[in-house]
Amino acid sequence: MSQSFNALAEELQNTEMLRSDFVNNFSHEFKTPIVSIRGFAKLLQKGNLPAEQQREYLGIIADESTRLAEMATHVLDLTKIENQSILTDVTRFNLSEQIRGAVLLLEKKWSQKGLTIAAEFDEYEIEANEEMLKQVWINLIDNSVKFSPQGGEIGLSIAKTADGIAVAVKNNGAEIAEEDQKRIFNKFYQGDTSHAAEGTGIGLAIVKRIVELHKGKISVVSSPRETVFTVSLPA
Repeated sequence: MSQSFNALAEELQNTEMLRSDFVNNFSHEFKTPIVSIRGFAKLLQKGNLPAEQQREYLGIIADESTRLAEMATHVLDLTKIENQSILTDVTRFNLSEQIRGAVLLLEKKWSQKGLTIAAEFDEYEIEANEEMLKQVWINLIDNSVKFSPQGGEIGLSIAKTADGIAVAVKNNGAEIAEEDQKRIFNKFYQGDTSHAAEGTGIGLAIVKRIVELHKGKISVVSSPRETVFTVSLPA
């Protein structure tokens, strides 16, 4: 009995430590764009800036505002799906078309980094919650864009499996440590500092929860050459 209690106490302590780290990191992530927006807004208020510099500052404010909105949306999305246990609004739709749409939606981001998108696959249909599954591809592709080197490549593939369909999202960014691979989908986990600097760590937790609601699985395999996220969904 005492061993069980100690194990439970240790687990709760670890969870609380992760929660505390997450809150600290997330607070920093929210504060950074706010400070940036406020700083450049004050510079614009002073006036007497060349038109080119004004456009540059306004562009930064717009980008930081978008980043702030995305972080807030991720928090709301995760809160909503965590409280959901039954998959609703299931329809049959073209999965291939949906993934191509996610690529187009993020075109500005990947084109700014000079990335190449390799996405040649056949047409596949699936029965799922269309809006939820769309978020999976957006989050995975966005994650690959963040961690791909300038001028890198992101590969997308769809394959039939014995149990259904597998979608792979591949990038040639930095290797994810083996320990981080085991915990990367945890909602309070951000991994090493180089990866944490890119975001809040919520996007992949959202992906995992949506895939689980669809009775599917998600995995990651990483090497110095490439990192591959694979989503397996029942047909």
